[in-house]
Order: sequence, then C-alpha cells, then structure tokens
Amino acid sequence: MSKKEIEKKVSKKTSDEKRRPKKAKRSKKNNKSKHKNLIISLAVVVFISGFMLDHFNQTYIYNNSIAKNISIEGVNVSEMTKEEAIESVHEKNAPKSINLVHNGQKYEILAKDINLKYSVEEAVEEAFNYTKTDSYFENIKRYFDLKKNKKNLEIKPSYDEALLSQSIEKISNKINVDMINATVSISHGGSISTTSSQTGKELDIASTKESIYNMLESKKHGDIELKVNTKKPHVTTEDAESVNALLGQYTTKFGNSPNRVANISVSARKSSDVLLMPGEEFSYNNLTGMRTRSNGYKDAPVIVNGELQEGLGGGVCQVSTTLYNAVLYSGVNITSVRNHSLLSTYAPIGQDAMVNDGGTDFRFKNPYKHPVYVKTSVGNGTVTSKIYGNVNDKKNISIKVDAFKENGKDAAKTYRVYRNGDGKVVQTEYIAKSVYKKPKK
Repeated sequence: MSKKEIEKKVSKKTSDEKRRPKKAKRSKKNNKSKHKNLIISLAVVVFISGFMLDHFNQTYIYNNSIAKNISIEGVNVSEMTKEEAIESVHEKNAPKSINLVHNGQKYEILAKDINLKYSVEEAVEEAFNYTKTDSYFENIKRYFDLKKNKKNLEIKPSYDEALLSQSIEKISNKINVDMINATVSISHGGSISTTSSQTGKELDIASTKESIYNMLESKKHGDIELKVNTKKPHVTTEDAESVNALLGQYTTKFGNSPNRVANISVSARKSSDVLLMPGEEFSYNNLTGMRTRSNGYKDAPVIVNGELQEGLGGGVCQVSTTLYNAVLYSGVNITSVRNHSLLSTYAPIGQDAMVNDGGTDFRFKNPYKHPVYVKTSVGNGTVTSKIYGNVNDKKNISIKVDAFKENGKDAAKTYRVYRNGDGKVVQTEYIAKSVYKKPKK
C-alpha cells in the first residue's frame, strides 16, 4: 500500500472517530428529553387523577348529604341533607295516638300522654354517616355496594313505661266490674232472703301492654281489641234462690254454766251462716278455730281421757253434736265423725260428735246439685242447728241406732234410714260405730 493510501485510510478513520461522539451526545439528549416528557405526562395524569378523585370524594363521599339508595322506614332520603331527611321521615312517621276498643267503646291514649317518640334523628345520623366512616376504603366499598343493594334503616319507639301503665290503669277503671257472689241469709225464724250475683270483668293488662308494644314496634297503627277476662261468680243468683227448704234440724239443751254457755255461743256463731256449694266440705274446726282465750273461749268442764275436767272451750262439742244430728237428717254426706270417750248427757248413744284441737274434727260434704246452708242459733237454754237446701233434695230420713256391749263397754252402730213417699224403706246407710269408756267412779 502506498503512503498516500495509508494516509488516506488513517484520515478517514480519524474522521469517523470524530463523528461518533456527536452521535452519542445527541442520543443521550434525546433520552433525557423522553424521560422528562414521561415525568411530565405522569405528573399530569397524577394531577388529573387526584383532581378527579378529590372531585369524586367531595361530590359523592364527603359531601353534606346522604348517599344514594338509602331509606328510613321506607322514606327515600337519598342525597338529602340531615335537616331535609329529618323533616321527611318525621312527616310520614309522626307519633300517633293508640286506639283501644272494647264492646264498641273506644279508648284513646295520646302520644303525649306517654311521651311517645321515634328515633328519627338517630336513624338520620346513621344514614348520613353510612359512607362517611373512619375507613376510606370501607366508605368506597359501601358506596359501590349501595348501587346494587339498597339500604333501609328502621326507627325505634321510646316512651315512658310508667305513664303507659297509668294510662292503661285509667282505662281498666272504666272497664272493670267487680265480681259479686249471690248471698243467702236466713233469720232465726227461718225467713230466707237472697242477694243477686254479678259477673265480673277485668281488663287483661299484660295482654294489653303486649299488643301496644307490638304496634309501636311495627309502626302499624290501628284499633287494638282489648282482652277483657270474665270473672264468673262462685255463687250465682240461681244458686242462692235454689235454697228454699229446710232439709234437717236438731236441738239440744244445755245448763246455765256461764262459761259453758259462752263457749257454746261462740262456736255456734262461728260455725253458722255457711253456704256450701255442690262438692264443698264443711270443717267444724276450721270455722271455730283453736280453743284459746284470744279466740273468745273460756274455761268450762270438758271430757279428757274419760274424765270431766276444767279446760278451755268446754261446750264446743255440744254444738258439733247438735250439728251432726241436723246433718244426719238432711242426707248430707258425713266425711269425718268420732264419738266422745264417755256417753253424752245431751245426745243419745251413737249420736254425739267429739272435736278437739288435737285433730279430731267433724266434717261433711254437700252431695247435691244445689247449695246447702248451715244455720245454728242459741237461745233459751238450747242450741239448734238447721240445714237448708233445695226442696227437690229433701229426703224422708230417720236415724237408727243399734246399741250393744263390746268388751263390757257401751257401743253403738248408727244408721241413716231413707224412706219413699209411702214410708217404705229404700236405703239403710251405715254412718259410724261408737265405743265408750266406762266412767270412773
């Protein structure tokens, strides 16, 4: 290769080397420009996105209104302010009077009478804050969820329970009717008088309150039919008027011992004027009470373990014995009777009825479909017991006593004998066996 050719080649190489750096510089410059443009573009995107997000937040989330698709008790409060929502919900859910009805009569409890209110403000506050919680992501989630699932909030009632009770009590006073039993009164001369019964009515307060609670909770106002319980009398006018005849009676005589007379009078008064309904049982001890001074009894001779001693209540057995015999003649069922340990001086053998505070009682039960009435009176040295009832229950009864000796002791078996209209025996009823101790000499 010639010298010129070599110089030419070197010159070309040098020239190429000089041109290359300029190209690289231009490439770097272009890259910087692109990077800058990218940053600017991103900044613009971020700015626009931030602007749009802020606009979205201010418009749909953190605004001064309730989110879309929210209702309160069926009232659409979407995009309302708190004040607008409260007014709208109040308008359709204002507290109303409570109307109660019974037998065509209406009773009203005004909302103000019980301070009735609904939690409208609380519900509106909940609706307003539904998409304004402390969690932004929860707010976004709820906002978009509302687009698919509408939300309805409920309002709850509040009232003064004491005022409600007072209001119901006032109504019950207008509805309630006292139940009154018919009564029978028989004079010592045998004159019968009666008073009428009355069916009672009583408002069922528990049921009434429950109905009111349910209505207030559901907000479905309408007339509430009151539940009123009927209280039927135990003794009706018909029952009392059915006592129209004397079924059986008996009289015994007593001496003039003041304390004994006093005891007879007390026990006769306490066991008299008793009306027994069908199936009811008479207890002599329950009526006359324990033989104590506080119950009006005094010391008088009584039989204790086959001996005559002074004791409280001496004489009460004469009244139970007299009553026992009246019951025998009336046909009433005798459920408990026991004889004295010694023969009685005021009643035949087998026809006495001993009672004491130790549990020995004289009891009988009404077997009829009508009431029976017990009347015992004291006067002129005698005590008389009478059993009244319905004339259709009157029986032709006589008392039969078979006396005998048992181990050397006086004893007897007592029967009640029933006869028909022709005097023929139709039934003989065994009543009791009596065994008496020998008196101590």
